Amino acid sequence: MRSLLLPLALVAIVAAGCGKSSHRATPPPPTGSTATTTTAETTTVPRVPTMVVRVYFLRDGKVAPVARDVPQTQAVAFASLEELFTGPNGVDRADGLTTAVPANASPGAVTLVNGIAIVDVPKLPRAGLAQIVYTLTQFPTVRGVRAGRSIGDTKPLMRPDFEDVTPAILVESPLPHEAVSSPLHVRGTANTFEATFDVRLLDAAGRQLLQKVVTATSGSGTRGTYDVTLTFPDGVTPRWLEAFEPSAENGQPLHKVRIPLNG
Repeated sequence: MRSLLLPLALVAIVAAGCGKSSHRATPPPPTGSTATTTTAETTTVPRVPTMVVRVYFLRDGKVAPVARDVPQTQAVAFASLEELFTGPNGVDRADGLTTAVPANASPGAVTLVNGIAIVDVPKLPRAGLAQIVYTLTQFPTVRGVRAGRSIGDTKPLMRPDFEDVTPAILVESPLPHEAVSSPLHVRGTANTFEATFDVRLLDAAGRQLLQKVVTATSGSGTRGTYDVTLTFPDGVTPRWLEAFEPSAENGQPLHKVRIPLNG
């Protein structure tokens, strides 16, 4: 059995400061003296390569992903958990996102064994476990998670184990406040009646720009995947993506998800 131990800490990034020069009036030097000129030097701060990961918080008690930039690292699973345990920022909270991971908690070691991430974390509520499982299984090398201080031979947890903490329509791309352009790929999973639902783009005033019917790979009790492309003209700036299931009774939107966008 092959195992991979991911590092427990990220690489520390040290940024060099930039020199500053100041100018002020000085009296002319006395006759016969020599004036000395000092040239200020500036230091260029190298750009630190970063990568984008998804971190799953909660919207109305259901998992909802956001984007986080982290320094490039082989310990990407641990880096994403660190972002998760840091909690929602001000923008996330303004978007209505919360977390079930305690503020004073911290992730321990992450060990990957045959596709199962073994994580040393404190006891968490069910929604908090769902956040960890969704955050770690975004990576193709992780298919399940064993989480807890005393893990033993417990069954690995996977996304289907948390259907009750997953929205009927989960949008995993685009992420909130992502800059978008045409063509826009909308991807995620869904569990809706007959596997169908609608997506639409709105402008800043709430006017509908386009709407399209989406069919997932399965539905009506079985979660499926979907990937739909939305095309809109140049000059059009979508500010909101909405996904919802029209009610069979009156057409009203059910399970609506609203994602803010940056055009």
